[in-house]
Amino acid sequence: MLSAGLLTALGIIFLLYKVGFKHILAYDVIVDILATIGLMYIFAGTYSGMMAAIIGGLFISIVLIIAKHFVNYEKLSWSWIPFAIKNIKLRRPHLSWTSVNK
Repeated sequence: MLSAGLLTALGIIFLLYKVGFKHILAYDVIVDILATIGLMYIFAGTYSGMMAAIIGGLFISIVLIIAKHFVNYEKLSWSWIPFAIKNIKLRRPHLSWTSVNK
């Protein structure tokens, strides 16, 4: 039960690293909640499965908290950029990653 929770959490953390760990850390609470709910859904049905899900969610939460304090992460921000089409002035959103330094 302990090893199943830790190994699945480690697998999820590796997937988050491959997606882009600096981008994920800005939204750590949402990722933590979704990962824990996902693990509870996967392991539902037995007591040991739910304990593995809780241990996995706890491990993911601890890793995200520690990483957020030691890694400079990036947050998605947006601004409006003006442009014109046939003399009609419009604005469009521009999304960019801005660095958050701790």
